[in-house]
Amino acid sequence: MIPAELKPENFRSYPEQSRSFAVQYLEVLRRLPSVACPSFLQQIRNIPTNFPAETRSLRVQLDTLKGMPANAFTAIAEPLRQIQLAKPILRLDWVNDPDTFVTQMTAWLWSSGQIDRFRHAIQAFFAALPEPESKESRLIIIVMGEGVQSPQSGFGKLRKFGVVVEHFDEPDVARRLTQAVADRAAAAPSPYAHWYIDGGKPWSVPAGATGVTHVSYSSLSPLRMRVLAHMKDAIFSGDAGTEALQTRLSSLTPEALLAQEIVSDRVLQRFYTELFTLSSGPQIFSTSFAQWAGRELMRRAQPNTVLLRYAPRQRHRAFNEMVAQVEAETILDPGGSLRDAEMGAYYAWLEARRMAPSSTITFLVWLEGTTKLLVVAPSAPAGTQTNTPLTLDKVLTAFS
Repeated sequence: MIPAELKPENFRSYPEQSRSFAVQYLEVLRRLPSVACPSFLQQIRNIPTNFPAETRSLRVQLDTLKGMPANAFTAIAEPLRQIQLAKPILRLDWVNDPDTFVTQMTAWLWSSGQIDRFRHAIQAFFAALPEPESKESRLIIIVMGEGVQSPQSGFGKLRKFGVVVEHFDEPDVARRLTQAVADRAAAAPSPYAHWYIDGGKPWSVPAGATGVTHVSYSSLSPLRMRVLAHMKDAIFSGDAGTEALQTRLSSLTPEALLAQEIVSDRVLQRFYTELFTLSSGPQIFSTSFAQWAGRELMRRAQPNTVLLRYAPRQRHRAFNEMVAQVEAETILDPGGSLRDAEMGAYYAWLEARRMAPSSTITFLVWLEGTTKLLVVAPSAPAGTQTNTPLTLDKVLTAFS
């Protein structure tokens, strides 16, 4: 079967919301190349557990393709049509199981030497599709450095893009930052728009802070441990390589991992599950969890407010040893964690710029336990510092 042969009845197994969406855009789906259509179907099947921003982006992309002149559509689709797939892959049930198709297609592209060609073609394809316009003011706060004695962080690669406030003048920074998130949620309530994610023992959230989604590495420990148990079984079975392990993890569902015991919201069940099943590192390292959660959050939910706090991770050991001793007491590495967080903050800033225009983003990085704050914002002079004592309100007024 090829996309041109798609019919409404092919989507009988889809959730009702997804089925209606697929039928609405059936003519567009029929025109897509075989290497691209299953990826769209992946997103369509997941609509009931998508963040609103994901479905909004998908609709804008398909509307753009629907209204695109035939010659323009051909120009962006033709390089993808030139990708050759093996017959066994083409015979897969890519409509009802697009996940398996995409996984096996990716493996085939690697083994056949076409992966770079495919990447260039798919990047050009999506570059022609606009994202929804975003004019909302966004505040992203990264906290790092817990447990480091006399931290001397230079804020890594981010330093040259902002101004360092040497005297961040707040008597209780934790309370003030969480309150800022709560205030923004109260002023502009919207589902999944305001977040607090903590890589360690979370700070207290202000009483009555409705509209803030908050989660921590520790609160997701039951889910993480269940994923680690699957990893342990696969690794020590002796017949599971990296690809087999990834396939096994990606097949785990929120229901199989009892995510409903942690949260009743199905959107969050899927999001939290995939933080551990579609990644490498968060199962073991809290800093990897914080980095991956921030990346996926901005890519998928496109929130207006994020407070993301890094905490010390366990020290590096042999991978099999860390997996085998998941419940053993670990030795923490605050210094290494700070270096991880510096790089993670830089990646978060890059992801934020993909999410929204830089003119709408105020990006703060606080070095925990110090008075140092980095501000990357529209009015923040790059590569500078100020010795003027500033509160959070004054920072936001001066540089946003």
